[in-house]
Amino acid sequence: MKENNKTSASIGEMGRKIIATTLALALSGPAWASDWKLGASVTATETYTDNVTLGAAGGSKSDFVTTVTPTITARKDGARLKVDASYSNQNLFYANDSTRNTTNHQLNAHANAELIDNEVFLDTSASISQVATSPLAATGVDNTSATGNVTSVRSVTVSPYWIHRFGSTVTLNARYTISEVGNSSGGLAGSTNSGTNLSLASGSAFGRVSWGLNYSEQVADYQDRSDVTFSTTSASLGYLVSSRFKLTGTVGTENNSYASSSGAETGGSFWNVTGSWAPSTRTSLDLGFGHHYYGKTWNMAFKTQGSHSSWTADYAESVSTSNSQASFGRPASRLVVGFVPVPPGTTFPGDVTTRTGTLIGTLLAGTPAPAGTEVLVAGTQFFTDPTQILSNQASLIKRFSTGFSWKKGRSGLNLNAYHSIQQALENTQVSSIQINSPFQNTSTIKQVGFTAGWTWDMTALMSSSVTGGVNRSSYPGLGREDTTTSLQLGLNRKFSPHLTGNVSLRRQMRDSNQNADFTENALSGSVTYTF
Repeated sequence: MKENNKTSASIGEMGRKIIATTLALALSGPAWASDWKLGASVTATETYTDNVTLGAAGGSKSDFVTTVTPTITARKDGARLKVDASYSNQNLFYANDSTRNTTNHQLNAHANAELIDNEVFLDTSASISQVATSPLAATGVDNTSATGNVTSVRSVTVSPYWIHRFGSTVTLNARYTISEVGNSSGGLAGSTNSGTNLSLASGSAFGRVSWGLNYSEQVADYQDRSDVTFSTTSASLGYLVSSRFKLTGTVGTENNSYASSSGAETGGSFWNVTGSWAPSTRTSLDLGFGHHYYGKTWNMAFKTQGSHSSWTADYAESVSTSNSQASFGRPASRLVVGFVPVPPGTTFPGDVTTRTGTLIGTLLAGTPAPAGTEVLVAGTQFFTDPTQILSNQASLIKRFSTGFSWKKGRSGLNLNAYHSIQQALENTQVSSIQINSPFQNTSTIKQVGFTAGWTWDMTALMSSSVTGGVNRSSYPGLGREDTTTSLQLGLNRKFSPHLTGNVSLRRQMRDSNQNADFTENALSGSVTYTF
């Protein structure tokens, strides 16, 4: 059986250091060693598919796929130590071709420790997830499709930080982050990444006026290509015009280093003006415009919360790399560790910890994230976003997303839409890795799509769901356009406190103008036993 476990020795070494550090913290005192919640489960799934490789018409092959996935979880919510970790060992067995049998490791772990009371903290995280190597090749909705277009991306991160409050005048925040990113099939150049973030923010003593100073630098030291650096220095000044409206202006400089494809500048001065309006505690809108070295920029963030519904909309522009996203969880200019927003409709290969408002919960594997969801950073949130492309090049990403969720009684509804443009800013020859990169033949990738999901709790023990979506991807340099559609019907049943079952029927298809069509129908049944 093939095993997707290749990685650099340094990643394994850092992973051992993270585990050792976390265990040392956990066992250093009674208060830290108590209140652990350990769990274990095993899921067995049988899937029949009429196109296991997602081949074109006339080349499809049917197969029965047996999946056995044991999972272990560890959670702790202590005063000084918080841990949320989940590991799954997914084993796939193909009845008609055993050479396709494979094992996937899936990890989502994060720990936060308070080392010195209210001053010094430590974040550590580790993750492993399977992602598509290239959007041009066939990509399934889960790992049962034996397309050969999958790589396991691994990321480990250690991030100590210091927060010091000078009364109500100023707050100092200093953070250092080091991480490593690697993958199982060479689709992404491995790198060691370091990040420094220093900020001073005004306190309540300044009344209606607020100000901030910030410096951030992220360096990606690659194994197979030239290094990439993103550095930003900025100052901001805000004024609370009224209790509901605030204006904030930001100026600064960007000093980036990457192999520009056009010889254009990779940095320079920038400015932004943003207006923030909050007519109530349930509704807010941020709208801004500015200018960076790559042109005019816009930003927008909207959210509103009702008694049974919520609606969000976001637009952002940023320059980043896949490795920066995997290391820091957000665009390179915005270093965030903790809970971070994810686009509506995002799915994860394993269970993840989420926050909606002030409510902490768990999003089950494969379940689309409702609008307004934040996920605990574990290193690879970027790769689960359907609008992002795995690439070794620095890219300018412009993305709009909106989502609406509604829940009342036994029914729930999620509607999400997105539009993104990803433009490569580097020469395609910066790395000898990732030969399937679409940026080798086109500098721009455009995507537009939507997802929808409906759930109905039929009884206290049974629920049903309908999920679907459409994605249209265009590659102007290739003259190619693909439209991918998926629809899935599901029925869930709780047989006992420890045993649940699921039956699902799915159909996925791709319509391409360059002979890359495929259609698949699949029927799955699974049982999960929780110990």
